[in-house]
Amino acid sequence: MADRDKSPKVYLAGPTVFLPNALPAGRYLVEVCSKLGLNGCYPIDPPAPNTVSAREIFKHNVGLLRRCDLMVADLSPFRGPHADDGTSFEVGMAYALGLPIFAYTTDVRPLSERIPASRDELGTMRDACGLEVESFGNFQNLMLSESIVSVHDRPEDAILAAARHFRLA
Repeated sequence: MADRDKSPKVYLAGPTVFLPNALPAGRYLVEVCSKLGLNGCYPIDPPAPNTVSAREIFKHNVGLLRRCDLMVADLSPFRGPHADDGTSFEVGMAYALGLPIFAYTTDVRPLSERIPASRDELGTMRDACGLEVESFGNFQNLMLSESIVSVHDRPEDAILAAARHFRLA
């Protein structure tokens, strides 16, 4: 087990916080980090009191992210084909802070295979609203996909890749 004060701090981003078992799920991720020499930082541990405002949660999460050395993000489809928008914001912020970002998803298929679309007269893939569907072969929008060091299909593999990045595993 790593010395938590000296271990690289990992911001554990993702919609896991919305699960009915959010706290045990997050603590599991923290435990995986610890076994690999990383200090996992889960945004809702300790849990906030019910009286906390959206602004306070935002400030807490941003402050926690600023104190971290890297990010592991769950970019699984959330309420549709795309990643959770809060997690997407956090990924953008981590990238702007210069943090390495490792991701995992339950669906690594390209967006163009997950969004119902058809080709228009010019061959461009369009969804039911007529909007272009990216066809770069990425599992998420190019701005997310291109900001990530590596993407995995399990959280344990993303955390292991993060530990290897810091030469801990």
